[in-house]
Amino acid sequence: MEFPEITKEEANQIPYPYVYIENDRSYRELDDDEREYLETPFHPNDGARPYIKFSFESLTPDSKLHGFIKRKKLPKGLKAGEITKPKPWWKLW
Repeated sequence: MEFPEITKEEANQIPYPYVYIENDRSYRELDDDEREYLETPFHPNDGARPYIKFSFESLTPDSKLHGFIKRKKLPKGLKAGEITKPKPWWKLW
């Protein structure tokens, strides 16, 4: 069975419920291709499915910050393109 990362109901929300975190700690809105990718059904074990960050500080398997994240998990008050300061390592847990 295949599932999209985002349902059709969520996809119609304004603003779109997902954004993309860049490695420089900024975020940006998604383009149409990225939205389509999140809305595409994938098998849970498919390695091509989108990587969705659990939290803003979550890292990819290769220790990078970038990835899709739910908008509601962004740091409070952060604006698109604005760069955040990293949390001290002792505050990550």
